[in-house]
Amino acid sequence: MRMKIPPQPEDATEFVEQIGCAVNGLLSRYLPATLVVVKIDNWFGKRWLGFCGKFLGVAGVTLKTHSTPPKHIRIPPFVPERVVSQHRFTAPSYDEIEPGELVHRQMPSRDALRREAAFAAPGTALVWYSGNSEANGRGSLMVYLPIDSSYWAWYVGLKLGTPWGVSEYWGIKRDEYASLKEEGAALQVSGK
Repeated sequence: MRMKIPPQPEDATEFVEQIGCAVNGLLSRYLPATLVVVKIDNWFGKRWLGFCGKFLGVAGVTLKTHSTPPKHIRIPPFVPERVVSQHRFTAPSYDEIEPGELVHRQMPSRDALRREAAFAAPGTALVWYSGNSEANGRGSLMVYLPIDSSYWAWYVGLKLGTPWGVSEYWGIKRDEYASLKEEGAALQVSGK
């Protein structure tokens, strides 16, 4: 079982490999029925984790994902023009299948801000990662993972280094992320 994210010319290969390992670690450990991987055109910050709109058109508002009832975890309202690609994989081998319904599509912003993951993509692990990491020297990985009747939502910011290092964690602990990467890397070595 191994899902592959092929790097594009604007992607830092090491960044894409690292997030591929983390996602494969998630698949191995939690076995979601479906996985959707969305590439966003550029870096995005931790504020997108639980983002639910702006107050008076100015300040971004986020829901605290750790204290939000699972049915209220909202899909971040990335505009469709920012989406570079969407890939869908299905258990148990996580082979790629047709992309299915797009996670981010044109709709009134009031509707986009209300889309809850449990209804828009039930039982689906949702992963977003940033493009243009080669030029930016930084990257983003955000995950909404269904576990039982809840979601584990987390964000990791990475930056260029030798190797690429994590600059911030939200919703996941350093050792948990390292463990997922190691588990995914072991799958790559074993070829499973």
